[in-house]
Amino acid sequence: MKKIRFYMCPDCGNVLFCTGEADISCCGSKLTPLSIGKESAGHLMCVEEIENDYFVTIDHEMTKAHYISFVALVGYDSVLLIKLYPEWNAEIRLPQVRGDKLYAYCVEHGLWEQKIK
Repeated sequence: MKKIRFYMCPDCGNVLFCTGEADISCCGSKLTPLSIGKESAGHLMCVEEIENDYFVTIDHEMTKAHYISFVALVGYDSVLLIKLYPEWNAEIRLPQVRGDKLYAYCVEHGLWEQKIK
């Protein structure tokens, strides 16, 4: 999972990922992997442990023009991708897995990652 790459189709908004090298296409166009930026003050994920889950909140606007499109929890052997939509709250509950790393994609500022713990 160290080589995971995320892709977003600019035409239909389809979210794809692969765990190695691949040529990915959607809507007739070849997609390039999203580059991972650094987390910033407006893009920090707050993670709380509740029972055997993580409750993740992101203090981010969720308007139709500027929102978090997806959050992915990547473990040593698994990926859980949760799609978010404009005008929803930017909060999700995820199961705890080994080797936890979170990725989130803002439609305006791109992809970033954050380690848990």
